[in-house]
Amino acid sequence: MVEFEDFTVKLLVIDQLMYAGVIVPPYKYGQDWLREARGLNGDEVDGLLFGGELFCERIPEADQWARDLELTKEQVESVEILLFDGGNEIFMLLAPSWDGEDDLFDPATWRDVTMARFPNLKELIYVGELEDEVRAELEEAGVAIRHL
Repeated sequence: MVEFEDFTVKLLVIDQLMYAGVIVPPYKYGQDWLREARGLNGDEVDGLLFGGELFCERIPEADQWARDLELTKEQVESVEILLFDGGNEIFMLLAPSWDGEDDLFDPATWRDVTMARFPNLKELIYVGELEDEVRAELEEAGVAIRHL
């Protein structure tokens, strides 16, 4: 199984694997996760997400699922694009009311993104600071890099 120094990089991988149909989360929407995990009705879920304790925060049960999810080397190697976008499906699953205006999902480091780990990577669209050594390796390998 592949370990990640930065959880957000792992989330970007999960997002790509969800898009490809390789990974199917237990629930399609964060609201469903709360309903099932906590036995809440729709109004209670909305109260938590849109004004309560989980407003612009991660749903702990969904977050734990992503942390515990084991990714194989083959799955990670299949990724061609790492895309950080405020609307990534994985972000909306973990934090449905997140508006993208804070650093809830900003990576602390991109050191996990190496050609050894992602031999098929063709594009990286990122936020935050991209370390010089990561940028140099990706550029040398011909990976398109774009900062948002």
